Amino acid sequence: MNQNGFYQVDYSKLEIPEVKIGMLGYGFMGQVHSNAFIKVPYSFSNPVSRPVLLAICGRNQKKVEATARRFGYKEYCLDWQLLAKDPQIDIFDNCTPDDCHYLPSIVAMENGKHVICEKPLALKLEEAFQMAQKARETGVKTMCCYNYRFLPAVQLARQLIEQGILGKIYQFRAKYLQQQGHNPFEHIEKVWYAHGTQSGTLMGIGSHILDMAHFLVGEITAVSGLKKTYNQIRKDSSGKAHSISADECTIAILEFKNGAVGTIESSGVSTGRKNYQGWEINGSKGSIVFDLEDLNHLQVYSTDANPPEIRGFSNVLVTDSEHPLPINYLPSGHNQGWEYGHVHALHHFLDCVVNDKPVEPLGASFQDGYRVQVVIEAINQSSAKGKRVEIKEVGQDI
Repeated sequence: MNQNGFYQVDYSKLEIPEVKIGMLGYGFMGQVHSNAFIKVPYSFSNPVSRPVLLAICGRNQKKVEATARRFGYKEYCLDWQLLAKDPQIDIFDNCTPDDCHYLPSIVAMENGKHVICEKPLALKLEEAFQMAQKARETGVKTMCCYNYRFLPAVQLARQLIEQGILGKIYQFRAKYLQQQGHNPFEHIEKVWYAHGTQSGTLMGIGSHILDMAHFLVGEITAVSGLKKTYNQIRKDSSGKAHSISADECTIAILEFKNGAVGTIESSGVSTGRKNYQGWEINGSKGSIVFDLEDLNHLQVYSTDANPPEIRGFSNVLVTDSEHPLPINYLPSGHNQGWEYGHVHALHHFLDCVVNDKPVEPLGASFQDGYRVQVVIEAINQSSAKGKRVEIKEVGQDI
């Protein structure tokens, strides 16, 4: 105690290990991941580690320095190779645009870093394959950040399916809808899927619900897809016209190894939809429904739950301590926000790194990220050829 009556906090008594983070990218996702790492130590009763925001990297010095200062990074740099090779860094977090996922992640793995990479894993299937293969060769921990796996309602849905509450799974239907490109006269800079990487809505947001299909229902064995680009010419802010090849809408029929069927729809031209994601799973004994705009609830129908005359969907609030992924300081009935999908995801990855646990099945490894890319490629082929495309079992070739 000092002369003013204050006691100094003794951080040497903090028994959890430190893990040093190197962040590549200062934009939306770089900030989301940085915020998640900051929240980990106080969000859980027994956090597995204390992430140290060591260094952040980006091409624009003014912006990367401002982000470093805002989130408390100790250093910043402008060359991703420096970050990927820095011997101090334990986890390399790649939050760059889609066309920058491949090489920095490869170099980081070659330098012994555990790697988190935003989705989709890569723009090209061959690059995704090489990333999954490099992860297996080096033995480092890898995770493709499909953050929606780590929402409590989604985790509860998986538990109910594994417990057999739904019985035999029949159908899966999912949609991920946004409106950014609905205006044909919108400048190309404001349409995220139509400039730069040209990755399209299937890769950009459809990949999330394809991963959800894998996570909840299982292996996809065949697809029939249709991709659509409504606005094939867009102008930039200077008035120059650009040809657009990125898909603005994709619809696909899925066939699963377990006999279930499904549909997915991704769209960047759904006027009025800001970030709408929803899915439904129907089984022989029950159904479950999820809506991202009401992410703290899971709708559950079970034929075993009640007498026939009072059966109906129960709107389960997934905030009790017995539900998956509770937060230390939030009492029952207090909702978690969208950002907690990333908090839980990164805490899971830290646990895997610190305690040498497998990332799968709860997290999406680079092998899972590659599996999604295989399905995306099959949908692309199906749309181009106008016919159903079968998918060989993924995993034997990695």
